[in-house]
Amino acid sequence: MPNESLIHADAFFFISTIALVVISIGIAVALYYLIKILRNARDVSDRIKAESAEIVTDVRKLRAVLKEEGVKWKTIAQLIRSFFMRGSQKKTSKKKAETTE
Repeated sequence: MPNESLIHADAFFFISTIALVVISIGIAVALYYLIKILRNARDVSDRIKAESAEIVTDVRKLRAVLKEEGVKWKTIAQLIRSFFMRGSQKKTSKKKAETTE
């Protein structure tokens, strides 16, 4: 009888050891992929930082150009507006003249 309990204990420890090794390998593989994912996330965040800095400089350049060129566009817009406003003022002055007669 004592030999049977030793055989059962040996079988239990053998199965437990195999299970522990399999679980340890699974955890190691999971950690490996987790580390790869975190490295990739770090690379992505570094790229985002670099690109955001470039976007800021591009927006600053755009604002500077718009400040310089904006005066030109404002003059062109006022010219176009005045062209259309003259035509509408002539029509309204004709209507006022007809109603006063």
